[in-house]
Amino acid sequence: MKMMRGLGIPNAFTPNGDGKNDVFRIPTSSSITLKEFVIYDRWGTRIFSTKDPSVGWDGTFKGAACPSSTYAYIISGTSSQGEFMFKGVVVLVR
Repeated sequence: MKMMRGLGIPNAFTPNGDGKNDVFRIPTSSSITLKEFVIYDRWGTRIFSTKDPSVGWDGTFKGAACPSSTYAYIISGTSSQGEFMFKGVVVLVR
């Protein structure tokens, strides 16, 4: 599995209901198939996961708003170059 770089993933989002950057989602293209998108809090708790590329994280966990913080994510999928994994962090700003 290759580590993939340069997917154009945002490094912050602001889920405040203003219609701008309210959801953290992975940019998709016809050449990439998402296998899984997972988000963890700083203690390693899995707080979001999806296999649907149209679904993004709205900054909540079990229906409650998550605090402003840095969250880790892992994206796995396939591209024209084979399987890949991408790891990074995103800042949730309230």
